Amino acid sequence: MTIGAILALSAATFVGASTQRVSGMGFALVSSPFIVMVLGPFEGVMLVNFLGTCSSFLILAQVFREVEYRKVMLLLVPAVIMTVPGAWVASQLGGPKLSIAIAVMVMLALGSSFLLRNLKSADSKGLAIGAGAVSGFMSVTAAVSGPAIAAYAVASRWPQAKFAISVQLYFFVLSIASLIAKGGMPQLHWSQWVGCVIAMVCGILLGNWLAPKIPHKVSRAFVVIIAFAGALTLLASGVREMLG
Repeated sequence: MTIGAILALSAATFVGASTQRVSGMGFALVSSPFIVMVLGPFEGVMLVNFLGTCSSFLILAQVFREVEYRKVMLLLVPAVIMTVPGAWVASQLGGPKLSIAIAVMVMLALGSSFLLRNLKSADSKGLAIGAGAVSGFMSVTAAVSGPAIAAYAVASRWPQAKFAISVQLYFFVLSIASLIAKGGMPQLHWSQWVGCVIAMVCGILLGNWLAPKIPHKVSRAFVVIIAFAGALTLLASGVREMLG
């Protein structure tokens, strides 16, 4: 295990954790393309799911009294159900094809969130169920469950402050379901585990300090820029592997 790989995993975890604490989401969007490049698509997605579980739990422990449980459960039930077919798809693709699929899903999900910004308010149960189902499928295939839920939050006019708190419960449960659907835990060297855990705790502590200081628009823009950069890099890597 090279120092470069440990530093890359730690850096991706640190930025992802701090971003999630500041904006309520973004851990997987920011970290998954880079972690997948280091560990490969199957193992990388499992690690993102596991670290996402830990990050959401640490944040949730601070804000659980303010969670909107009914709204979260409406999204969570279809999301958990869709982890089963998602796990099958992930196991069938594998290799560079899955890397390309992950990159494309990240970019499509980010693009769809922009398109939904100007929709009239739509807070129907059908929209919530659909968003949860798409989010659950993407969680286990690409470790990117946030954009579909963010799109629903925009369409339903879910206040950002309440959304950022409530969605931690959603990410926590869904990440556990995704790991169960894939049937295991990521296999890492002990040095990788230490680096990722320390980076995650430090990232959340930094996020706690930054959260009241950074405007929501700025933090969301940062998530989008980093996620697009990572997805494009992962896409190029997958294409190069297929052609090589």
